[in-house]
Amino acid sequence: MSLSGVFGSRRISRICGIALALSAMFVVPACWVSSINPLYDLGTFDHPHNDTDMVFDPSLIGSWTATDDKCTTLLTITADDPFYDLRSSYFGEGCGEDKSHYHAILLKLDSHYFLDLSPVDGVCDMCLAMHEIFLANFDKTTFSVTPIDSDWLKRSLDAKKVTLATLENDSATLAASSKDLKAFCREFAESTEVFKPGSTETLKRK
Repeated sequence: MSLSGVFGSRRISRICGIALALSAMFVVPACWVSSINPLYDLGTFDHPHNDTDMVFDPSLIGSWTATDDKCTTLLTITADDPFYDLRSSYFGEGCGEDKSHYHAILLKLDSHYFLDLSPVDGVCDMCLAMHEIFLANFDKTTFSVTPIDSDWLKRSLDAKKVTLATLENDSATLAASSKDLKAFCREFAESTEVFKPGSTETLKRK
């Protein structure tokens, strides 16, 4: 599954069941994995420091760019520790997206970083999944994210190789607790089947 746009705001009709497709990080041309619950512990948004896995790294702050199909995305990240504010805009004849605005939380689970994104506004009342979870890698010059592979997740759930709560008849919408989501991310952080390198999108610092 390829990723084709950066921090887009387009909503895609999910063929997997639920009608919300937050293009939180990237516009994905098929169904992908969303979560009803956040990766950080429930109840910690008002008191975020209660979750010891939440971290803040100032190196994410700044402007990042990515170009695809004659469209350049400008992603601007600001922050109020420990929350990140992400805004994206688009430039070029190949662009077709509106501006987007998201909040993000960075977590460090063992030696790996994960990003939990949720939209600031524009969430429909009938939509449940509000969080997108990505494996994240970044340094001073590059910022890359990789989503959970929805095809792998469905196969693994059907084969009972993975136990992770989802909505009924919708394996791409997770209903697992934050605790179980963390355990899943810790277990599979290094799996190239779960977080496929081919789905990774990389931005460069502007």
